[in-house]
Amino acid sequence: MSSGKGKTPFRIVVILPLLLLTIALASYFWPNFHGKDHFSGQSEANLEPPLLTPLPQTPETMSKTAGLFPPALSSLGRLPDWSQLDRFQQTITREEFLHRLDTIYSKNEGWKRWIATNDKLALINTGNAVYTLKFTSGPLRSPGAIFPFKKKSDLISFKSHRLTGLHIAIDPGHIGGDFAKIEERNLRYGDHEPIQEGTMTLLTSTHLKALLEELGAQVTLVRKTTTPVTSLRPRDFTGRDQKSAEKLFYRSAEIRARADLINQSIQPDLVLCLHFNASASPVPLAGQNFHIILNGAYHPAEISNQDERFEMLQHLLAGTISEELPLAKKIAEIFASQTGLPAYEYRPNHPYATKLAPYIWGRNLLANRLYQCPVIFMEPYTMNSTDFIARHKAGDYEGQRLVDGKMRLSVYREYAKALADGVAAYYRKQ
Repeated sequence: MSSGKGKTPFRIVVILPLLLLTIALASYFWPNFHGKDHFSGQSEANLEPPLLTPLPQTPETMSKTAGLFPPALSSLGRLPDWSQLDRFQQTITREEFLHRLDTIYSKNEGWKRWIATNDKLALINTGNAVYTLKFTSGPLRSPGAIFPFKKKSDLISFKSHRLTGLHIAIDPGHIGGDFAKIEERNLRYGDHEPIQEGTMTLLTSTHLKALLEELGAQVTLVRKTTTPVTSLRPRDFTGRDQKSAEKLFYRSAEIRARADLINQSIQPDLVLCLHFNASASPVPLAGQNFHIILNGAYHPAEISNQDERFEMLQHLLAGTISEELPLAKKIAEIFASQTGLPAYEYRPNHPYATKLAPYIWGRNLLANRLYQCPVIFMEPYTMNSTDFIARHKAGDYEGQRLVDGKMRLSVYREYAKALADGVAAYYRKQ
């Protein structure tokens, strides 16, 4: 009998306080605990937990692990300044934020590991802290990217100079010339001069620049010669084999140098990235195609990099897609009608591409991710097709010539005209 004495006081004095303390700690450090979310005071029903735990964590638990792990960055990526997102506070609704994530910018809900939302805010895992983005209750005009760019609605339409007031940067893709072999953009068929993508995009850019300037646009070429924009060379990437060093040079260092030029110096309203497509076939095949790439379709592995996650959100919040998609649709319409090129199709359920409209695909390319304004990334023709090889052999010329059984403009002037006409058609009506 005496052994039973004191059991009740022990449960009350010791066990019950420990139980209450455990519940209190769980509710504080676990954002998805039943009850109220300590970030915003919203009920759990309004908080969407991340797909994978334990991210995002609370600021308290994050602070304990800060500095324990190196930041996850893409090749030559820079640690982002998350305060640059402050300009987007209370400029987007939760509905639009989630819509853009799910339909344009993210593949397979990859964002849910790094971003959690409720009715009032988004919690964004920055790698060693949590950034809080507040939503607005009604749609507001986006403040633009890290530099302001003019939208179609900002321009005054003139009958003969439809692009007056618009600053366009033309980015001739790749480098060409002596660097074409390193870039693996140097195709040779027979004794004819090699097909060099970077050399061809530069030639096309000169024709496009003249056409856009006739329409009243201010036009800046990102490069004017077949030399790199970056001062780095493969030899600067020590500790790597030659092939890896070359890829870092032309795939990353060169594009990042162009991005710095665009974002810090040129600061255009629109970037037109010119490229030529190619198939994977080792031998020429008949047939060509065409598509346009817009920023989007971030793979979960890409979103896991701090810089790519940050750059994705910059585009999402700046609303570049609101300018890019309608412009791309008009360009695709005009380009297809003038060139007769059919649409290129990625395979179904492609992990790195999302179809946004006929001819138009979302992909996370370094250029359209780093250039912080609307970007139209062109991929027409097929360089290793028999059709294109015949046009390449015909060279650049004025007027029309009989090429491969048809009267045609030179392929470079056809490209430039169709693109300029598409841009002009989009800005024709306000």
